[in-house]
Amino acid sequence: NYSRLTGQSGDQHARLQAAVAEWRAVGDPRFIAYGLNFLGQSALALGRFDEARQALEESVELNTSVGARWNLGHAFQGLGAVAQAQGEHQRAADMFHKAVDTFTELGGRFYMAQSLAQMGRSLFALGNDVEAGRIWRESLRIAAEIRGMPVVLEALVGIASLRGKRGETQSALELLLIVLNHPACDQETKIRAADLRAELEAQLTRQQVETAQARAQQLSFEQVVKALLQ
Repeated sequence: NYSRLTGQSGDQHARLQAAVAEWRAVGDPRFIAYGLNFLGQSALALGRFDEARQALEESVELNTSVGARWNLGHAFQGLGAVAQAQGEHQRAADMFHKAVDTFTELGGRFYMAQSLAQMGRSLFALGNDVEAGRIWRESLRIAAEIRGMPVVLEALVGIASLRGKRGETQSALELLLIVLNHPACDQETKIRAADLRAELEAQLTRQQVETAQARAQQLSFEQVVKALLQ
């Protein structure tokens, strides 16, 4: 497993490059692939997309050759994130789909849900709103069952973006406010939610915004998730 890297520096990246070089000298493909996953995420955080893709594609090859399925699933996830960052949303959706299939086979439900939430973003960007909505709800269902709160919140932002696109602006804003008020909201989801919130509030009157704020405080988080899954 690797977490998303935020605030990544060039120094940290250089240390990862050195670590991968050391693992290459040892010659164990599992360790090399594990290091390449971290290196790919680090390169992505620094905007070095070609380097990120190259590292993760090598990781896929190595993991496939030794049957390291968990690491393979994360490599597919990483490739999806790189493609998404470059606006290559069909490729991103395909990579996330491979990650979902791999984690489904392994029973890794948190990463299944996470990959589905990420896939939903690319499907939405491609204009495939119906499929994006279905995928986000599936992600929400799995994440809610295992109490994977960061993924629950990520899926909720996706559903809010769909509502906003359909013109359900006030309802979308309520969802975003609930997400932003939740202590488990990670930085990446928070930024996405805040950007969408600003976009939606610009379309509403002050009174409508205040009404949405009041409703968001009244609704319990559990009620909102339960209603969406019915």
